[in-house]
Amino acid sequence: MFQLFLGPLRRAARACLAIELRRAVCHPLRWRGAVVVVAAGLLAACGGGGGGGGGGSGGGTSGASTSTSGSATPAGGTTSTPATPAKTTPPVTPAPVISAARALPVTPVWAVYYGNASGLTLSQVASTFKLIVIDADPGTGTPAFSASQIAALKANGAKVLSYLNLGACEKSRSYWNTVPSGFVSCGANTAAQLGKYSGFQEYWMNPANADYQNLLVNYVAPRLAATGVDGFMLDNFEIVGHGTNTTAGPCDATCAQGGLDLVKQLRDSFPNLALVPNAAPVQTIGGSSGGVAFPWLIDGVLAEQVYLPSVSTSLVQQLQSWQSAEQNLGRSGFFVGSLDYASSCTATSSAQTAWTAARQAGFSPSISIASLDSICWWSFLTSGS
Repeated sequence: MFQLFLGPLRRAARACLAIELRRAVCHPLRWRGAVVVVAAGLLAACGGGGGGGGGGSGGGTSGASTSTSGSATPAGGTTSTPATPAKTTPPVTPAPVISAARALPVTPVWAVYYGNASGLTLSQVASTFKLIVIDADPGTGTPAFSASQIAALKANGAKVLSYLNLGACEKSRSYWNTVPSGFVSCGANTAAQLGKYSGFQEYWMNPANADYQNLLVNYVAPRLAATGVDGFMLDNFEIVGHGTNTTAGPCDATCAQGGLDLVKQLRDSFPNLALVPNAAPVQTIGGSSGGVAFPWLIDGVLAEQVYLPSVSTSLVQQLQSWQSAEQNLGRSGFFVGSLDYASSCTATSSAQTAWTAARQAGFSPSISIASLDSICWWSFLTSGS
C-alpha cells in the first residue's frame, strides 16, 4: 500500500488527507473510529489472541457486549430522526470525589488545531473558543506551542487539551525510539505492538501492556501536563472495541480491560486534569476499573465524522448513549462533542448543516478541514459557550 508520512495529523484527518492525495475516497475511514459493527463478545468476552504482552492492572470489567448498526444519510438531504439509543447502564459504584478543575464548558464553541502557534492569532482564538485541542508534545525541544502560548489561549477562560495517543504510537514521536532509563520506547516494545496502522507510520499498541502503561502515565503524560494544558484528548481509544477478528489492532478481553485500567491510572496520576476519549465504545459505559465505574473517570467524549460527509446514525447514537449515561449519574456538564470535516473552509453550506444538526442533537459541534492545520472561521461561529 502507498505510504505517505503526514506528521502529527490525527487518525481521520491523516487518513482523509492521504487518501485525497491518492485520489481515492475517504468514506471507509469513518468506520475505524466508530462503533458501527461490533463483533460478538466485543469487550467482555473477546476471545483469545489479542497479541501483545498483557500485564495491565485488573480490578474491573470492560463492559457488556452489544451490537449496533448504522445508516448514512447524505448531509444536506432529508434526515430522519435517529432511533433512541439503547440504554447502557454504568455499574453501581460509589461516586468518587471529582475535582472542580476537571470541569469542561457545558456546550462550548470549540476547535481542534494541530498546527504551530505561529499560524494563529492567539488572542482571536482565545476570544472565540472555550475548548481548544492542540498537540502539546514537547518532542525534542521544539514544540508547536510553548507554555506561554498555551497560557495565552487560556487568557479568556478557555480550557486547552492536548492530544495523547492512547491506542497507537506514531513513529514520528520522540518516544518511539528515545526514552529515559526505566522506560521502554514504543519501538522497542514489540510485545505491545498489535500491528501496523494501515497506511501510516504508526502501530496499534496494547493498552494492557505494563511497559506501555508506564510509558504513557509516567513519561508522555507528565511532559504534556508540564506545558500547562488542562487535560488530554485520548485518541484511538476505540481499540478497546476492536475484538480479535481483525488484523488492525486486535484487542482481546485483557487488552480491552487494560484500556480502561490505563485511563484509571491517568486519572489517579492527574486528578485535576480532564480526560476526553475519542470514539469511546458504548460498551465501556458498563465497564469499571479499580472499583470505579468508567464513566466517572472521564469528563467528556467526542466522535469524528458524525455528520460529514454524511450522517452516521450509529455515531449519533453512540454520543447520545454517553450523554444519557452521564446525565443519569448527575453529570449534566459532561462534554459531548462532534468533530466533522468540510471539504474546505469555504464550504459554508454543508458546514452549517452539520453544525445545526449537532446542536439540535444536544452535542457541541466543531467543523474543520481534514488536515486540522488551520481553523475555519465560519460566519455562523459564536464566541464562547
